[in-house]
Amino acid sequence: MSLIKKRLLSFIFIVIGAACMAQDPVVSGNVYDTAKQPLAFADVVFKSVQDSTVVKTAFTDESGHFEITNIHPGNYILTVSTVGFENYTTSRTIVADVVLPDITMVTGSKELENVVITQKRPIVKRKIDRLEFEVENSILSSSNAWEIVKKTPGVNVVGDGISIRGSGGILVTINDKKVYLTGTELKNLLENTDGDNIKSVEVITTPPAKYEAQGSAVLNIKMKKNVSGGYKGSLSGAYVQSMYPKGVVATNHYFKNKKLTVFGGYMFGSGHYYSESKGEVRYSNPEDNQITSIWKSKEKANYRATQQNSYNISAEYAIDTLNTVSAGFNGFSSLKSTALIDTPTSIYNGSGQLDSLYTTRNRRNYPAKNSTLTGSLEHKFDSNNKIIVSSDYTQHYINQNQDIAAQFSLPDTAPHGFQDIGSNDTRRITLFSVQGDYNGKAGETTLEAGMRYGNVSAKNIFDYENAINGIPSTVLDLSNRFLYDEDILAGYIGAEREFGKWDFKAGLRGEHTKLEGNSVTTQEVNRQDYFKLFPSAYAMYKVSDNHQIGLSYGKRIVRPQYSALNPFRSYNTPYSYSTGDPRLQPAITHNFSLQYTLKQKYNFDLFYRYEKDPASEVIYQDYATSTVIAKYTNIRRNVSLGLEFNTNIQFFEWWEAGTMSTIGYQENTFQGADGGMQVINQWTVYASANSRFTLNKNKDLLAEFDFFYMSPAVQGAYKLTDISSLSMSVKKVFLNKNAEAGVLLSDIYRGERQTVTTRYGNQYSTYNNYGDSQSFRVFFRYRFGNQKLGEGKTRDTTDEQKRL
Repeated sequence: MSLIKKRLLSFIFIVIGAACMAQDPVVSGNVYDTAKQPLAFADVVFKSVQDSTVVKTAFTDESGHFEITNIHPGNYILTVSTVGFENYTTSRTIVADVVLPDITMVTGSKELENVVITQKRPIVKRKIDRLEFEVENSILSSSNAWEIVKKTPGVNVVGDGISIRGSGGILVTINDKKVYLTGTELKNLLENTDGDNIKSVEVITTPPAKYEAQGSAVLNIKMKKNVSGGYKGSLSGAYVQSMYPKGVVATNHYFKNKKLTVFGGYMFGSGHYYSESKGEVRYSNPEDNQITSIWKSKEKANYRATQQNSYNISAEYAIDTLNTVSAGFNGFSSLKSTALIDTPTSIYNGSGQLDSLYTTRNRRNYPAKNSTLTGSLEHKFDSNNKIIVSSDYTQHYINQNQDIAAQFSLPDTAPHGFQDIGSNDTRRITLFSVQGDYNGKAGETTLEAGMRYGNVSAKNIFDYENAINGIPSTVLDLSNRFLYDEDILAGYIGAEREFGKWDFKAGLRGEHTKLEGNSVTTQEVNRQDYFKLFPSAYAMYKVSDNHQIGLSYGKRIVRPQYSALNPFRSYNTPYSYSTGDPRLQPAITHNFSLQYTLKQKYNFDLFYRYEKDPASEVIYQDYATSTVIAKYTNIRRNVSLGLEFNTNIQFFEWWEAGTMSTIGYQENTFQGADGGMQVINQWTVYASANSRFTLNKNKDLLAEFDFFYMSPAVQGAYKLTDISSLSMSVKKVFLNKNAEAGVLLSDIYRGERQTVTTRYGNQYSTYNNYGDSQSFRVFFRYRFGNQKLGEGKTRDTTDEQKRL
């Protein structure tokens, strides 16, 4: 182990040991309602008597307890507030350690159910290292987690994809635990997570050192904590009609007593999914750039997944007041997944006359499943210091069998040639990680430190067969075995401290990565062994209650997806395939941000991001074989900068709205098919608006309108046309607020159709894609059991994997 790693780990242990021995004076107390039930997550604020400046703040924990360390002797105004209760205010003189008398909160005379009380707590909060979108007790809490994420400031959702500032390489976590699902699987999970159980959504564009260095940004969903025991459950379902029907049903169950908490959930989905794409590829003479041929295709893809199963169960047991253990198991399986992709292609000469044509029918069978086992132990040294040790193990399996049948013909003639390409792609990936995290205080400084070890082991087997005019042959140069093994050892430290109106936070993470990718058949071995440091730093200055200014910097790494490292060819037609590169290097990202918040609800963010060697899919045409190749490769750099604005306001008691807009510039530099460096750039505008309405006095009839627009943009080597979308929904709550039903119309005018173009030198290809986003959804949810006993479930959702 290198000297710098030894020093880093030694420093971490010194910090942990010193912090655990620190004993600091505290002001503490407990907050209850009039029934003597503890109130969790109440705001506790100490203000200066002289100028009402906020000196210290805290939240109550699950037992209603709070502690604040190192308040200098003096006179203070103490305010306690929480949604649905009148503010509690009193004056206190602090001269030494003190335990305050119990504080009793009185229910507010204007308590609103399922409506945000904006005068008590702003919906959008700017923190030193993140933007927090609070949805607890708001009209949004009656939605599911997916709809809440779509409305979160700073988050862009198109189809099943989630991105932040144009980057899709983000880490999604629930209660700071990684969720390894992506795409449709992640969407299904969030759609069946009740919004009533969500406290807030955090958008972290510059993640601190405690988070893995992998990924450009973090989206963290914070679930409510439970303060009381009991049982409750829910049953939900939805029917969706787009081009073809699909549906889902789910049930969740929750139980808690004094020591044990158990949560379990199951979801079943079945559906027929559709997409279409119109493509055009042009070949030209290199001497005079005159077009010699044009290939036009019309692809229609039908995907069927008739048995999608998602399940999870987690348990947490409080051994005593200082020690808690938890364990969980979750998984997803879709063993009956098939696809049928038809692609007729017409080939025209340079004069525009039809020269020849071929049709391709691609049949696929791709069963997949994954499962994760998790466990953790939490030990509290005292009220300020604790350590958490956790581990997880994940298995991922997919097997894709593909048969491509092509027929070749001349205009107005019967087919004169046939070709059949068969392939079998078997993938097995296992993941293991173990980590320890410390959180505590030393004086007025908040500390965090930890270590993590992670291992990835992957095995891919690709077998190809090819038959031309009925004569089969094994394609030895395309069949292959690919083995991949990766080890990452990481350690981090971080600290935060307030100095009057200033708040500072800094962290340092070190990661040692050792990996080997072995393409057995081609005897190509890629080994990487490197250690990198990832610093992060934040500063925030509170000019007054109406003005906050912040500054942040963070360094991140974006490692390639495992599939992008695979060198095998995945054919779509005999003249188009995609492939990876086992020599891909990780990208290093530098994020700079300058933030300003006005009146605690108008947020401005000036940002700059520089990515070195990002991995991106580049399409190029092989003139020798007239083949279009989509290959993952490292492009030289990606530069983006822009200004982002978001707010969430309430116009009237029955109408609240959120809006976000970004104007940004992006420039990508990559190596073209001819070996020359190519630069594409674009100024892009993104704007979204969401309006939420309460349509009656009982507040049980709700409506929403959503709209977004994105002007032309660039992504890697591609230029993208503008897209937009309009959606609306109506929902009715009934049966004493235990049941709800509604309808959702998505992408009403099919504005999410987009054209992707590659154009430079003698390269020209363009594809107009539509993902069947226009849909009509009918949904329902019924809650049973004692819904008032708890504030929602704690969902211990997985830990590992985002690069599958």
